[in-house]
Amino acid sequence: MGTPARTILTPITTATGPAEPVPVALLARTSTLALQDPVASLSRQVRSCQAWLPPGWYIAGYYWDIESGGIDLEARSQGSAYQQFLQAGIPRDGGMADLLTEAEAPLPRFAAVVCEDIERSARDTFNALKLEKKLSRQGIPLFATDEPASIEGINATTVLVRRVKQGVAEWYRLQLKEKAWKGLQEHSLAGWNIGFAPYGYTAVRTPHPAPAKAALGRTKSRLVPDPERGPVVTQIFEWRTAGKLSVRAITGRLAADPAAYPAPDGNRWHPSTVADLLRNPKYTGYMVFGRTRKTGGRAYPVPRDQWIWSPAPVHPALVDRATWDEAQRIGGERGNTRDAETPTSQPGRRYILRSMVRCRICQRRMCGTWRTSSTGTRYVYYRCPHDPANPRHAAAHPDHPHVSVREDTLMDALSFQFFDRYVFGHDRAELLAAQIPATAAGQAEARARQEAHLRAELARIEVAEAGLITELQELGSDTSPAAQAYRARIRARNADLYNERTSIEAKLTELEQAAPPDNDPGLLDQLPVLSRVLADAPDRIKAALLTAFQVQALYNKDTDQVTIWATLTEDTPRTIAALLEDPRTDNDTAALLAPAAASQLERTPIGVVMDPRSCLPWPRTRRPRIPGQQGDCELAAAGLNPS
Repeated sequence: MGTPARTILTPITTATGPAEPVPVALLARTSTLALQDPVASLSRQVRSCQAWLPPGWYIAGYYWDIESGGIDLEARSQGSAYQQFLQAGIPRDGGMADLLTEAEAPLPRFAAVVCEDIERSARDTFNALKLEKKLSRQGIPLFATDEPASIEGINATTVLVRRVKQGVAEWYRLQLKEKAWKGLQEHSLAGWNIGFAPYGYTAVRTPHPAPAKAALGRTKSRLVPDPERGPVVTQIFEWRTAGKLSVRAITGRLAADPAAYPAPDGNRWHPSTVADLLRNPKYTGYMVFGRTRKTGGRAYPVPRDQWIWSPAPVHPALVDRATWDEAQRIGGERGNTRDAETPTSQPGRRYILRSMVRCRICQRRMCGTWRTSSTGTRYVYYRCPHDPANPRHAAAHPDHPHVSVREDTLMDALSFQFFDRYVFGHDRAELLAAQIPATAAGQAEARARQEAHLRAELARIEVAEAGLITELQELGSDTSPAAQAYRARIRARNADLYNERTSIEAKLTELEQAAPPDNDPGLLDQLPVLSRVLADAPDRIKAALLTAFQVQALYNKDTDQVTIWATLTEDTPRTIAALLEDPRTDNDTAALLAPAAASQLERTPIGVVMDPRSCLPWPRTRRPRIPGQQGDCELAAAGLNPS
């Protein structure tokens, strides 16, 4: 019941003739070229199988792959590594997938399958058993040349030997992976680089510390800054963090001056290259390992809290840790904001405050839309995307009303109440001075909270390590297999706690050594005293100014108010200078902006904050940088009564 009526064609010897021929499929597998010589391994497997065949048996098909034995059975034979070895003289009728397809045919080409040892079918017990069962359902036995020979089929002795070998094969594979992983961890913690040197560094190679490997010419490498490309990396991070530029805008700047910013491949910069560079933590001077992990032959990113960092910097840093952390947050803060220097070429409506306005209730970015009044006048609005029909939205904010505000109302608040008073107004210095103490207190409070959290984590790790020592002492001299396994688990957990402790201690040291951002009220004096600069400018100039000052707005429907932040960075004078030099800038706007003295602004240090406490903080998951936390010159004010 359930088993096909198919029998094994066993050889029958008679007095008048030779044994009956039995067709056999040869199954072989070898790992990648990096681990061994595939041709030599496959040739050995073919000879072993041919030598094992009983009289009358012959190989009717050759099925082999070059891939890991840990891949799931359904994912086998998907690679193309075998193609470069087809000319080596080893015949091939397909791989594992082709063998299974042929076995399920009404009249397969073979009556049995043979391999050198059962590990060649799979190094994972589950997949090896799956293959064996798939073949047995078709009445096809699987033989291995290193098992007791029994051409009548599987017997008790064969099953025992095979299951033991399958268990040992899987244990060996897992143990080898664990030891290799731990070896790579120690390699990284010691400061040695793995793989190619990142852009901005060069690899200084030293002979391998193991004499046998050194005799073979093996080396280890450490990273040192490239004098030509290292400053390029620092500049890229500066654009990203201080200027809040998009990857596309940074790529455009790099490509515009190939002499000053040589491309990694010697040809041109690509956005993917810039994005990978910004994500690489090795630029902080720490060696970091375990950022990706392979599963099923594919690499997947590993959460950042699971990366393995060296206890301290092991090579010169091109950016500090705080700058790198800030660069990782920029993508979430920017959303889909477009840089003024990379305008879109796509048709459609443009919203001047796109991605700059948030709803105070749910903290979501408000989307641009338009409506036509009864008189035919078209108005632009920004509305909150909260959807009460969405269960997640309704659960998070059950009483969330419909929220929208007109663009012209927001622009009036930006122009007449914010820019004209807080940015370009006569009394801006006094308004700023009133905000500095509150901002400094908030920064100190946040710093104290972060330090307390790190110290609490260190205390937790210390308690956990003490518990492990107690457990290890209670084992005493017990040498039973269970005790040895328990000791191994304790040591592994202790290693994890050590890595976690060193990472937290490094963060705490960096936090203690980091200097608080400077507050420089004199920075505002470098801006001209103007009025109606935003109200009278064309839309293109408005967009450039809003981007240069990194304007963010938080709209409160309950009070009909908006809280506005603006930031002065080193890119602000560059943008103003570009507006002055742009021939498309009308004379009136240029006359308004001319007193800004862009060359003087470029020499001005960054660092001032005006941060009102009348609004809720941004949520951590989608938070743009709160003004003043990184030492930029930032202004903020609240006010708006939209009609």
